Amino acid sequence: MGLCFLDCNLRYVSLNRRLADLNGASVAAHIGNKVQEMIPDLFPLVQPFLLRALQGEAIAGEEVSMPSSRPGEPDLTILVSYQPAFDEAQEVIGVSVAIVDITERKLAEDALHESEDDIRHMAELSPQMPWIRDADGDFMYVSSRWSQLVGMRKEQAVNLGWLEALHPEDLGPTLKTLQQAMHFGKSIDVEYRVKTAQGEWRWLRSRGSPRYGPAGEIVRWYGGWEDIEERKELEEALRKSRART
Repeated sequence: MGLCFLDCNLRYVSLNRRLADLNGASVAAHIGNKVQEMIPDLFPLVQPFLLRALQGEAIAGEEVSMPSSRPGEPDLTILVSYQPAFDEAQEVIGVSVAIVDITERKLAEDALHESEDDIRHMAELSPQMPWIRDADGDFMYVSSRWSQLVGMRKEQAVNLGWLEALHPEDLGPTLKTLQQAMHFGKSIDVEYRVKTAQGEWRWLRSRGSPRYGPAGEIVRWYGGWEDIEERKELEEALRKSRART
């Protein structure tokens, strides 16, 4: 953690080595000099916070980006807190500044978000139309391709809203299969018809499996829909062919 104390003219009165390293200069080079002189590029960003602190306002955890003092390294992301210092008459005599370097954490978060975006895009391009259910079996996420197929917005499909797309004859058996899977923690495998955005009925197969928590409890269900309309048409054609023979 970088620490320093500034007087009312925003001059460095004291600071530790960590803050000096962040600013790219020695401790001695800071003493007696103004913040604006030591970090001219960053000063316009922090000046409003410093002025508020000089007015007696405590400011905690402001996130600021600053260029690295080492050439070739990525910019730093820091959390800065400003605490006004008061004398016995409750007059502000300076500002205590604390700086925490959170660059590694931010880089890890950015990498995680990018990885999650990659996974979401890959899932949307797969033959399956992915879904996620909560522990009770209610939808938390549905594929955008499924939403386009049935003409239902994602927010309409979550929880039990998706049931409105099912064929009336398939509603009861589907619910029974899902309830048994939820109760016994078995994998989901059910086929049913949904009404498309064009008003036609189309067969889908929904399969999924539970994910368990550390105590053995179900925390999520992950799965997807598969379009099986062509398979159903072939099965029906085969059934009719056999019936004629």
